[in-house]
Amino acid sequence: MLKLNRWILIVLLIAPPSAVARPLPQDLLTVGQAELSFLFFRIYTAELLNPFGDLQRLQGPLLLRLTFHRDISNTRLLKETRKRLAGDMSSKKRDDWLNHLGVIWPNVEKGEQMVFFMDQDGHGHFYLQGQHIGSLPEKDFSQAFLNIWLGDDSDYPKLTRKLRGELK
Repeated sequence: MLKLNRWILIVLLIAPPSAVARPLPQDLLTVGQAELSFLFFRIYTAELLNPFGDLQRLQGPLLLRLTFHRDISNTRLLKETRKRLAGDMSSKKRDDWLNHLGVIWPNVEKGEQMVFFMDQDGHGHFYLQGQHIGSLPEKDFSQAFLNIWLGDDSDYPKLTRKLRGELK
């Protein structure tokens, strides 16, 4: 037991701060909320929160909560994320991110909530049902990932405007 505790302590000491699970902040205010539907099928409800309740720019702390209205495999989540990740990143960087997400993202079930939290340093943390499931401490990733929903060139402009609080 002592040996195991020693290893846990070593891992915590050498792990970057962004890799350590952090509790989600409870004092954030809703910026906007929207639902994604395809034909008659509800996919998810999205909610964006920050300390101010309005979005001036894409910086942390910022929380994106997705409540799923259907079961979705992690393979499907990765496929959709790959299609929508934009920016000037190399394909290797995008593949590295997606490989990391493939390890931490589970299949989601109807009614479950997945949260992406960008902390004040720009590091990204994922939670499922309130439990930390993994982090990507690259600021570039956090920006690119959030731009799937919040970018001016998003695939769902009405959803984007609702999340940014521009449309009720």
